[in-house]
Amino acid sequence: MNQRPSQGFLAFAVACCAFWDVAHAADPLPAETRLVAASNAPVTLYGTASNQPASFTIANPEDLVVTLTDLKIPTALASAGVVVTQAGAIAGSALLAAPATTATVSLPAANGNYTLYVFGVPDSAASVGTFTACVAPKANPSNCIQGASLSGNITSQSTAKDPTVSTLSTNLSVTTSGSYTFTFADLQFPAALSTPPSVVLSQGSTVIFPPGQTTNPAITSGTSLNLSAGTYTVFAIAQADQTIKSGLYGITISGPAGVAPLLNAAIPVGLSNAAASFNNPAAQSVTLKVTDYGFPGPLASGSALLTAGGSALGTASAAGGAASFAAPAGTLQLWTYGNAGATAGTFSADVSAGSTDLYTAAQGIQAAAVPSTYAYAFVVPQPLLAGAYQATAADLQFPSQLSAVSFAVAQSGSIVKQSAAAGTVNFTAIAGTAILLVSAQAPSAGSASGSGLFDVNLQTSGTSAQLVYDKTQRVGNATLFDSQTLTVGVNASFDVSLTDLKFPAQFSNLALVVSRGAEFLGKAYGGGLFTFPASPGTYQLTFVATPATQPPQQVGLYGVSIVYSPPAITLSSSATTAVTGTAITLSWSATNAVSCAASGGSWMGSKNTSSGTESVVLDATTTYKLACTGDGGTTSQSVTVAATAKPSSSGGGGGALGLGFLALGSALASIRMVRYTRRDKRQA
Repeated sequence: MNQRPSQGFLAFAVACCAFWDVAHAADPLPAETRLVAASNAPVTLYGTASNQPASFTIANPEDLVVTLTDLKIPTALASAGVVVTQAGAIAGSALLAAPATTATVSLPAANGNYTLYVFGVPDSAASVGTFTACVAPKANPSNCIQGASLSGNITSQSTAKDPTVSTLSTNLSVTTSGSYTFTFADLQFPAALSTPPSVVLSQGSTVIFPPGQTTNPAITSGTSLNLSAGTYTVFAIAQADQTIKSGLYGITISGPAGVAPLLNAAIPVGLSNAAASFNNPAAQSVTLKVTDYGFPGPLASGSALLTAGGSALGTASAAGGAASFAAPAGTLQLWTYGNAGATAGTFSADVSAGSTDLYTAAQGIQAAAVPSTYAYAFVVPQPLLAGAYQATAADLQFPSQLSAVSFAVAQSGSIVKQSAAAGTVNFTAIAGTAILLVSAQAPSAGSASGSGLFDVNLQTSGTSAQLVYDKTQRVGNATLFDSQTLTVGVNASFDVSLTDLKFPAQFSNLALVVSRGAEFLGKAYGGGLFTFPASPGTYQLTFVATPATQPPQQVGLYGVSIVYSPPAITLSSSATTAVTGTAITLSWSATNAVSCAASGGSWMGSKNTSSGTESVVLDATTTYKLACTGDGGTTSQSVTVAATAKPSSSGGGGGALGLGFLALGSALASIRMVRYTRRDKRQA
């Protein structure tokens, strides 16, 4: 850290300064905000079909106001909040608490990209509530901006009290007026629903009643409603089987001939896993096969269902063997369900057409009887070429060391190689899909965090091994875990920033790790900044977070960015002060630079982007400056050399030479006087 020198020292010493510009547009992860919710948090992400936060862009600066309104359907919310973020920071926030029904956020001179989050706690008796969030000009707060405003519900569906209840809330955009038919049915996977879906439609805060109904807004399957152009919201609530705690139903809202359905989807209920979507290139017969790998132990059951939109195409199970059925061209969804045996287990579901694999999904199932042992299954995205490979599993010991790790490689429905401990195994692959299976035991009860992290990767064999697949995974307590891949195509240095936005409260635990295979490149706890050097390849970003238990929303926001590091420069002079006309030497070094330019006195023009030395003649007190530019912006460093004048002369008209002649003349005169005196004495 540079310290400011005294004013007197500045007159004769080297003065340095450094700064860097805004991040380059090609940054791998520009500043953004992310919402974290505890597993049992009563939180909503706006009821969108993709369950993503609402994002909007304001092209021209204007004063905006965001109004959060509790619609009190079916009852008032216990509490709710709205927060707007921009580029990794909070732009505004407000909390709503009963009996208030609205809360507002002001966005003065709003401009650019924003993200809107809504969360809260429903009434305990209803377990669900509805809201609207209107983004509008401050001068006309009721004129909601399309694409920025939204409506949705807040539900306690995942609380320990009743994990079998799930709700749907999604917006529908009607562009063609006409009759729309609502069709929905229990798909009975993996078991029949305990309570079939109850469906309600609203437009804004107005609930739409089916024909002939005045007190009950529930829509029955097969009902047709005449809808005019506009935006609507459909709500649905269903309950899964109390034992299985998972279910699925299909819903379709079809309109007039030639108009695409407003909604055509399969909706999971309870603890059902999200579906995997893939493209079926043509209408054809497909085969669905489910495989129990018995790793680390056999499952009690494993099954899968294939759907197209809201319709079921067919099922298969590990015990019943493969099943074939007709499938339409287009997007299909694969649903899986496994039930653990005495210990954790793994299984896969594969969809193929003849000899062509269309899609493979794999899953690890934890056993309630052995809660500390976890099982994971990772499908390598790209099919392997036949040949020699090596698979590696490593305990990254973050935040704590795992108690045990074992792993295996599976292909074509069977295990081809496995290891009882972390390490590396070599195997010969056939051409096709590979699955990496990992069993890990959480850290001991005495560890500080109760969670750990492992990495599993696949590489080609040989002296020039190439990384084929790399994945990090958290093991342990109910901390949020998120991992994403960063692909780097150049040699560069990156600055990683993690910030706890402390809204609505500070995280209990927040960390970010960057790794490549089993190598740690940097980490931040609670927030902070670190830099890591990168070469072309893929890197893993691992986020671990635990929201505060208070307030009751159990949610939190953090900001993150990964940007090119600005150039780093050192610049020095062989002298801090010198006589005018003296040659001095300037020395410099730079990193992360693609161009460097010099200025000051006779030192001008482009300079080497790594390091160099150069001699210059000092004509006067001069500040020499080197500015280097890279993907991370521009950094400038300067050094000042003070000039002093040559020593001045004195004695005028002859200087030192004149004084010498005077001294010589005085000596000669003394000699003559002595000679004349001796002559005069002899003559006398």
